[in-house]
Amino acid sequence: MDSKLSQEIRSGRIAPVYLFYGTETFLMEEILQEIEKQVLVSENNRDWNCIVLDLDETPVQDLVREAETPSFFGEQRLVVGKNAWFLTTRGKEKQEHRPEELLQYAKNPLEENVLILTVPAEKLDGRKKVVKELKKHVREAVFPPLDSSALKRWVTNRVKRTGVQADSQTVESLIRQTGPNLRLLDMEISKLVTYVGSSGRITPDTVSELVPRTLEQDVFKLVDRVARRKTGEAMAVYYDLLENREEPLRILALIIRQFRMMLQVKVLAVQGMSEREMASALKVHPYPVKLALQQGKSHPEKTLRHLLYQAIEADQAIKSGRIDKSLAVERLILSVR
Repeated sequence: MDSKLSQEIRSGRIAPVYLFYGTETFLMEEILQEIEKQVLVSENNRDWNCIVLDLDETPVQDLVREAETPSFFGEQRLVVGKNAWFLTTRGKEKQEHRPEELLQYAKNPLEENVLILTVPAEKLDGRKKVVKELKKHVREAVFPPLDSSALKRWVTNRVKRTGVQADSQTVESLIRQTGPNLRLLDMEISKLVTYVGSSGRITPDTVSELVPRTLEQDVFKLVDRVARRKTGEAMAVYYDLLENREEPLRILALIIRQFRMMLQVKVLAVQGMSEREMASALKVHPYPVKLALQQGKSHPEKTLRHLLYQAIEADQAIKSGRIDKSLAVERLILSVR
């Protein structure tokens, strides 16, 4: 999402029709809230002038009828149509949508109302006539996942605007501990800010103390130790996971996923793909791609293939009943030399 859209909204330049799509729904929701603040000025009439319809359950022509209806109180109305999947390549819709009515409205919208269409899809179906024509008459915005550098800037700015300080190392530690989920990051930032107080400082130690580790983060550490042949450290991480009652099969599944991603990005990097292109091809967030690139760069493709093969073999041995699941993961870790 470009910052130009936020600037437009904050300055009061609101378009009559918006089209939002992308998988980063947290940013999309924040923009929706900004528009709502600008459009629904009067608290008294907010309930009357804000209509939200799920287009999985409601045909788009009903949404258009709402957009065509002036406010009873002579104020602006905000009409939001969520899950506009009929604009994507998804299969048959539950509703009989008449997109031509939406297009007709977009060409001549009611200026005192604001209509917003949203869909949490990576892209729209550009082959559809309604998509091609709609883009000519609406304010379009895309909300893709943030790449590693944009994610770091987002967290830095999020912390900075609270008045609390956090250096680059702390920001990286928070992202590494929490992952790229913006909603979860926002919650953890709020918790950390409350803990250190206004004008305080968040440090890596604060993050380590207050932010819970995810299973994915622990498995990332485990895979790192396995790949670097630090067997003792890898076993320590594994036993810690077992003490926390993590399921060995779940741990193994994440190990397989991580080895597979390390191998995939290694192959795609040779083909000249960027991190964002890899993320799109693999249908994952760019941040895990960055970590997999870093984790796998010191290992040749042959080694990564062998590690993945051993992990899959362990999984098959468990599921065929040839070996206890906990022992199988233990042997996998000890077998890497």
